[in-house]
Amino acid sequence: MPYLLAHFAKSQLWHASTLLFAFFLTEACGLGARSMGSIMAGSLALNGAIDAALGLRWRTRVVSTVEALRLQAWGAPVTCLFFLLFCATPLIAPGFRLAWALAMLVAFRASYPSIDVPQNAVVALAALTDDARCALLARRNIASGLAALAVGGLAAPLLIEGRGASVWIVWAGCLSILACGTAWLLRRTGMTGAGASAASEAHSMQRLPFVVILAALTVMMTGTAIFRTLEPYHAAFAGNGVGLLLWAAVGGLVSQMLWFAGRHRIGVTSILMIAASLLGLAAAGLLQATSPGAVTAGMGFGMGTGGLWLVLWSAMMNHAATGRATVYVGVFTGVSKCAQAAALLLLSQVLAASPYRDTLADPWSVPSLLMVGAIGAIGATALALAYAFNRTACDERRATPHPTVRPDRVPS
Repeated sequence: MPYLLAHFAKSQLWHASTLLFAFFLTEACGLGARSMGSIMAGSLALNGAIDAALGLRWRTRVVSTVEALRLQAWGAPVTCLFFLLFCATPLIAPGFRLAWALAMLVAFRASYPSIDVPQNAVVALAALTDDARCALLARRNIASGLAALAVGGLAAPLLIEGRGASVWIVWAGCLSILACGTAWLLRRTGMTGAGASAASEAHSMQRLPFVVILAALTVMMTGTAIFRTLEPYHAAFAGNGVGLLLWAAVGGLVSQMLWFAGRHRIGVTSILMIAASLLGLAAAGLLQATSPGAVTAGMGFGMGTGGLWLVLWSAMMNHAATGRATVYVGVFTGVSKCAQAAALLLLSQVLAASPYRDTLADPWSVPSLLMVGAIGAIGATALALAYAFNRTACDERRATPHPTVRPDRVPS
């Protein structure tokens, strides 16, 4: 429970930065779309590079949960300080806002890996079986879903409805205190495993090549970043309020343990095919400019990406549990953030070239169709990954040696 609480608090920092920071810079701070895109993309690319660098540097230093939890406890206050200073951008004089926002956002992105990499590596470093590790990842995703729900239900209305800079700063301060407190609580209580061995079980996932996992992650995170960054704009200018944000968080939240249970009953390939179908429904719902369409789009997106996310994290953690956990975790999260940076560069160009405040209400406008295309790309990734898992399973069955029959055992 302390680990899930710490992950819940840390995830709120991350969801705020991915869901709200772009909208915050353009609508609350008055920055242009291209300036916003350059700042967000550059800071995300820096974050990803530091993730990978720390993962490589800590490969021999962080070999137990004790070291990982100590590092994330010391990294939390620095990260939260820069998060709070970035949220104070509206209090800065207009002539200095761009420089301040750039400096504080870069500092936040540069410090975030110090809490992110060690806390993620704990899952691989703990003495868990493959099955217990996947269950912990599913619970982590539930905590992350609750964090997205908290950001979408509390922080997003404060920002979108323009409640004032002081209210926004109070929210950021409370979140910073929560993140620091839970990180230190986790360090004091420690992290115990749910099994004495890390050996694979009968129902563990087939191990895909790490490069295949990274390729699927790249496409998924590019599409997800486009969709999630446009959600606050959709809430503000499409006429459906924060419904899409909330239903997307609910979908990801309620589906995690269903995906985990389905891993045993129907297998990974079927999970990915169902996830692709749900993403198809989400794309269809987004083309309907109605409240039921927003519910369908949000639930379909949340559930579909939740299934794919659990599969990718579980497959990566299977590699990380074999040794050098921080390397796999750092490279995985680094690729994820670089993909998000590329998505934001594309998105900023679209927003700069389109009167999005007027066109987002039209489901066939360029920004709206970009959201639909992002969902379609994620669904196609789920189908491709299902084929890869199925191919791997077939290859493993063919490679399994069959016992030979001894000559004296051959029936007459």
